[in-house]
Amino acid sequence: MSFPFIATIILLIGLTGLILALFTSTWRYRSRAASADQPDAKLPEDFGPRLTSRRLRYVRWAFALVVVAALGFHAYWGLFAAGPLGEDAAFESLKNKRDQRNRREVESKLRGWIYDRHHDPKRALAKYRYLNGRIIRDYPLGPGAAHIVGYGTLTRGDALLERAAVAPHAAEPEKSWWKKLTDINNEDARPPIGRDMVLTIDYDLQRAASEQLQGKRGAVVMLNPQTGEILAMASSPGFDPSDVDNDVKWREIWNDAGRKPLLNRALDEYYLPGSTFKTITASAAIDARLDDKVFTCRGEGWTPPGSNRPIRDDEGESHGTIGLLEAYTHSCNQYFAQLGVEVERQRMGEAASRFGLSVYDTAGESIGVGAFRNLWNTDNKVLSDVLAPLLSTFVNGRKITKYDLALESIGQGYVQLTPLEMAMTAAAVANSRGDVMRPTIEMGRQPAALSQAMTHETAAKMRRLMASVVERGTAAGVFGGLVRNAKLTAGGKTGTAQRDVPEIDPKTGKPVTYVDSRGRTRIKIAEKRRIDSWFIGFAPVENPKVAWAVVVEGGGYGSRTSAPIAGNLLLKAQSLKLLEPPQTQAENGRASGK
Repeated sequence: MSFPFIATIILLIGLTGLILALFTSTWRYRSRAASADQPDAKLPEDFGPRLTSRRLRYVRWAFALVVVAALGFHAYWGLFAAGPLGEDAAFESLKNKRDQRNRREVESKLRGWIYDRHHDPKRALAKYRYLNGRIIRDYPLGPGAAHIVGYGTLTRGDALLERAAVAPHAAEPEKSWWKKLTDINNEDARPPIGRDMVLTIDYDLQRAASEQLQGKRGAVVMLNPQTGEILAMASSPGFDPSDVDNDVKWREIWNDAGRKPLLNRALDEYYLPGSTFKTITASAAIDARLDDKVFTCRGEGWTPPGSNRPIRDDEGESHGTIGLLEAYTHSCNQYFAQLGVEVERQRMGEAASRFGLSVYDTAGESIGVGAFRNLWNTDNKVLSDVLAPLLSTFVNGRKITKYDLALESIGQGYVQLTPLEMAMTAAAVANSRGDVMRPTIEMGRQPAALSQAMTHETAAKMRRLMASVVERGTAAGVFGGLVRNAKLTAGGKTGTAQRDVPEIDPKTGKPVTYVDSRGRTRIKIAEKRRIDSWFIGFAPVENPKVAWAVVVEGGGYGSRTSAPIAGNLLLKAQSLKLLEPPQTQAENGRASGK
């Protein structure tokens, strides 16, 4: 037994003795008081109030000493038990820099394991392992799943799903008072383990997504468009959760302002969607029965009414007079700029809202609007909060000009989305009813729809448009070749988005600043705009089982960078039987003993 435990026993014995002394004194007083009623009774000279007062003084000093002892033991336990004055390993494991009451309460019980969709210990995303007699939290995928699993540490706290995996304080079997006391220092007494979490994530697909982003900055989200189940969600650069408790490594991670490894780019970073947003514009036009519109696209571009700035395609490209199918297949900016203005701002805003975007009157209102707290299909509020993505936004107020609306219709200007939102957009097209499904990460949840983005007839037309992009459009190259060789069918939409970014100091890894003419510190914008690469899509066309969004910062054209990544991941999903009907997936799992 440790010294603090022995001190507690001594303290309890002292309190018990004090109570017995008080009881004995009271009993003796009553006995003598009763005998005082007898005529011949002889009582001590000091019997009565004087004796009682003297004994109460003794009790007061004894009580004061007990209180001082209790405070001393409490201070010892909280401050010195794990330090140079003590050698209690249990306290050492709980010790932190300052007040540890909350952390001790949390860490007094082990977390559950976090499994992938197969509930296979070999594919666990977070588990425990033993090293030199110590129990260590282990993250097998390391940076590959860090932005899903997060970390749970004594010094840095909890993040992401590790916060949701902290063991609940379930009722314990009744124990004797002695058993409860001795368990404090009994190393053989196993603490209760928290509930396991079984995720919809596929371990192998998640690892493949992380590997495809290796050396890049961007994100991948893959999900089932019919159920909303997240199959993979990767962000790069990442960090190893095992390094979080290492002070040196943590400083490197925290101070890396250039790479931002802690940033979950799938949920917490805004991007201009570029031409992938034409998917929303096209669906709005079809639902408004404007899909038969024909526009002319010239080399000099198209200038919206009330503006003197033309909207052009890349390198003076001209598609001539075309309709919706050709414009979407070859991603004509001028056509969709004119189509968005024709649909008009109110209906464009309504369409954006149905897809899950938040619509605002002005650009200023859309900045810093926070996170989508109730998006996830879950009853776990902690999970819903830690995975809440930034609200994707669209601006369509009365002060928005036709030039602004034209830009938004091609994914530029006052529109900002997360990769998760773009994956949900592709999934809505792939959904048999045109529904946007609430994303689900807990295995076994009943599917739940967020909204109906379009009618099922519009969804069917959109699937044909996106299939044309893969068959003979901007994604017909590398991605189309991979799909055809695998005897698959798929639909997709490439996107290229240019945006201003800060200039980064290569020595410090932080944005370069300067002082303007008014003495204000400003961030210097890089002369060359960053060109982000996008590709969204789904497969197979006939009965979609997987939808995705891939974005690579500075990746250039979507067909050159993001589309090949999506193609490789689609082949991986095929090899993992994720494109087969659910009953077939279940049979394959039983056959392999999972």
